[in-house]
Amino acid sequence: MCNVIRLSLVTLSLASPLVAQGPVARKLLTRPEAEFAESFDQILSLRELPGGRVLVTDLGPRTVVLANFTSGTVTTVGRNGQGPGEYQQPGDLIPARGDTTLVVDRASRRFLLIRPDGTMGATVPFPEQLLGFPEPRGMDSQGRIYFQGSAFGGPGAETEALPESVAVVRWQRGTTQLDTVARVKLPSLKMQVSGSANARAVTMRPQPYAPQDEWRVASDGRVAVGRVGDYHVEWLGVGAPVIGPAVPYQPVKVNAADRAAFLSGMRNSRTRITVNVGGGGRDREMKPPEVDEKDFDWPAVKAPFVGRASFMAPEGQFWLQRSNPTQDSTAVYDVFDPTGHPAGQVTLPRGRRLVGLGRGTLYATRTDADGLQWLERYRR
Repeated sequence: MCNVIRLSLVTLSLASPLVAQGPVARKLLTRPEAEFAESFDQILSLRELPGGRVLVTDLGPRTVVLANFTSGTVTTVGRNGQGPGEYQQPGDLIPARGDTTLVVDRASRRFLLIRPDGTMGATVPFPEQLLGFPEPRGMDSQGRIYFQGSAFGGPGAETEALPESVAVVRWQRGTTQLDTVARVKLPSLKMQVSGSANARAVTMRPQPYAPQDEWRVASDGRVAVGRVGDYHVEWLGVGAPVIGPAVPYQPVKVNAADRAAFLSGMRNSRTRITVNVGGGGRDREMKPPEVDEKDFDWPAVKAPFVGRASFMAPEGQFWLQRSNPTQDSTAVYDVFDPTGHPAGQVTLPRGRRLVGLGRGTLYATRTDADGLQWLERYRR
């Protein structure tokens, strides 16, 4: 049986909505030190490189670009396609050894290596034994890659029923071994089944503000997991688990504006998944959803932190975004140290969205009246 280290809650004070209990560093960012000269369509991921350069995944044109804050230049990295050095749907940018980067292409179930100079390198397929739609989240200094298992197959989802949790697995390239590091809670989906036993259509809709665990991996292989139940952070994967204290917070009520914002997002994005089983096999089809407020189970309050909004700083601190009302566009991040204790809190300027952390830097976007995104760099 492994030993568990549970750390007591020392005095701490975090800005509202946390309950004040003592001093913790709070920082309010005001002005960026630089704004990139050209706009983007929809920034998904960012990785900082030396010399004022950043790699950026832009979902609008489905490209990866190398942007230089010093010179103001933008260079396209790779291109769309399915051949060497090409990607179908570029996704997250994962820091690899040195200043190399892996760009995730989940549509092709592979990674593409980007060299420090922005040129394309080798292609790395996902491990064949990792089924479904696994989600890569990071790499450690030993070159091991960390995935969140799929709800539709693979580790942690061995049955047709949707699981409540899935495994976080670690894979050493060149081997077939998958090591389970943790299990994490998934957000709930509402599933509807129609058709016959031989030709079923299963439609799944995400539920509004559904609580879920969040996790990231540090360079030394430690995995930080934000637990949504009583809101605490665990560090796993290296030595005995380290479990931080429960963090007090004031729940944010779900109001009419929150419901309207969620429904608008569902109507304007391709968020309904339909899986057809039988007949010609199994397909995965994405369609614009037809939604109504009564189609969803509305919670009374939001989870303590926002799903899909966590970051690992290069220095080894875990960042989680606080939930807030839809009317408040101010993003607030709780910062946790390697013991799981809150080490500080960072508040972004109103209307900014965090897209990446560098060494001592923070990158955020602001959106103008035309819907264009502008990339800003801050000192943190």
